[in-house]
Amino acid sequence: MRAAEKAHWERVDRDHWSGPPTGVVSDGFERLGTTVGGAAVVTVLDGYARAVAGWCTVFADTRDTLATLRERGYRLGLLSNTWWAAQWHNADLAAHGLTDLLDELVYTSDLHCSKPHPSVFREVASRLGVAPEACVMIGDRQIDDVSGARAVGMRAIWRRNDSGFPTSDVAPDAIVEALAELPDLLRSWGGA
Repeated sequence: MRAAEKAHWERVDRDHWSGPPTGVVSDGFERLGTTVGGAAVVTVLDGYARAVAGWCTVFADTRDTLATLRERGYRLGLLSNTWWAAQWHNADLAAHGLTDLLDELVYTSDLHCSKPHPSVFREVASRLGVAPEACVMIGDRQIDDVSGARAVGMRAIWRRNDSGFPTSDVAPDAIVEALAELPDLLRSWGGA
């Protein structure tokens, strides 16, 4: 399974491809030389979901920052590169009390491409009902988040981190250390 997941992420990095959660699990079975039906794949997915439940760590300033932006009238979306099922992510968001603060949830496991492919940024903008040029993307990955957003005309903010993600030659419009800096930064750009 680990080899299947690694192959998935290598393909994401190389081709900006994406696919459904069943694809990774099916590939894992194929690598084991085992042919299984759809019910077995779903059973493994359910087991995987239980094993990773609660994996998400939420920054302490997330809820307050999103609430402030919501109060100021911003439409808020989440765009995540993932092979996991949307239901898994939605359960984590609900557990952390964040669901009501996000207007749109876009997971690449439901799309044909992944970040930084332009289509996924256009997709989230479309679902939010705004032009890409009116959007601001904040993310922790310079290649996936910053370069992808900038390629479709979005402003891009990099949340500095030391996760060791590859860096890009594309410069962000701003760098923040914490999400709590967003409201003031957006106001300085002429936003609410």
